[in-house]
Amino acid sequence: MIKLIVFSIFVLLLLSITALVLVVEDEPKLRERPDITPEQIARGKQIFEQNDPRRLRTGTIARVSIEQRDLDLAINYFVNQYTGGVAGLTIRQGRAIIKSTLKLPSNPLGNYLNLTLELKQTHSLPEIGHLSLGQLKIPGFIANNLSTSIYRLMLPDADWQALQAMIRKVGFINKQMIVTYKWHENLPTKLSGAFLPEQEQHRIEVYQQRLVMLTRASKRHLSLTELTQPLFQLANERSRQGDPVAENRAVILVLTLYANRLTLNKIIPSLKSQYRPIWRTVTLNKRNDLSKHYLVSATLAAYAGTPLADAIGLYKELEDSKGGSGFSFIDMTANRVGTLMGELAVQNHSQAGKIQTFMTMAQERDIIPKTADLPEYLTEQEFNRLYGGLQGPAYQKMMHKIEYRIAQLPINKQ
Repeated sequence: MIKLIVFSIFVLLLLSITALVLVVEDEPKLRERPDITPEQIARGKQIFEQNDPRRLRTGTIARVSIEQRDLDLAINYFVNQYTGGVAGLTIRQGRAIIKSTLKLPSNPLGNYLNLTLELKQTHSLPEIGHLSLGQLKIPGFIANNLSTSIYRLMLPDADWQALQAMIRKVGFINKQMIVTYKWHENLPTKLSGAFLPEQEQHRIEVYQQRLVMLTRASKRHLSLTELTQPLFQLANERSRQGDPVAENRAVILVLTLYANRLTLNKIIPSLKSQYRPIWRTVTLNKRNDLSKHYLVSATLAAYAGTPLADAIGLYKELEDSKGGSGFSFIDMTANRVGTLMGELAVQNHSQAGKIQTFMTMAQERDIIPKTADLPEYLTEQEFNRLYGGLQGPAYQKMMHKIEYRIAQLPINKQ
């Protein structure tokens, strides 16, 4: 009996080593790709606006067609942000093929994990046709069972039945994915758990409750630091027995929604009515628009990653130059420093704790440089004439000036 157990362990160990040798490879199948651009952000926004399901009545059946290039961009971005890898998508008749390369820590077996996933069109949701990890081939029926388990493990609070009832069919034709779905008004509420698990919702409610107390006892106008100081102090206290990165994310999200006058009920429908704050104007460098730029960029950096935050900030300024408020280097500065704070706040547990301590005492001059002398309200024509566009030497010089000011901020020394 003992010999059989020892033999079984030996066989399992041998199979595991063989699988690792087959999975890990020396060369990447995909190479690095460029960061997302403002133009691509604009296209994504346009696609969403054209297909926004919230304008539909409950029970309406609709179809949306998404081109391969747009899905490819989205998949590559999220793989890059969450795994540090590279991805690509190809859509053919009846199937979609996703390829990805992840760089591994230094090891004797190889440097890369190359993945190929084929999705097959069915009468409803697509199924996995085959999955390849390096040279290891995994049959479709095994991969489908694994994927279901992984989804439920990663997003345990999502209402999968509601999602499956909504999506009627996903079809693949040459370079396009067509989704047929039945819209229900309460679907975002049912799926909210996928993005904000119960523990995180509770964490957010804690900071929202403190924010309510602060706004009820405050004056009409508030400097952003009058809110960041007490909220990050609370985060610091809670982090002694918790996760400082998660606490920081919650603080940043609560502040961002409040500064933009967005209610938390949109993402936490069960939020109690007593957690609704009194709306006050929140300013940074004596301007309420800068606090919004700062916090939105901080949220994007804390929850998504800095390349997207930078691209959205730049996209907003380019859009303004075409007929809105005009291109503003002042707003760009707020975007940059907000991104910096958001990035540092979630970098790792040690850095998150340092930022909490710093933000508890930080004044405005510690988190944003002077901006009053920077150009703004530039039309598209003025921007191109004075600065030569985004590649112009004058633009690069101005951005270097802004980056230098940001580098001198005390927040960089944390």
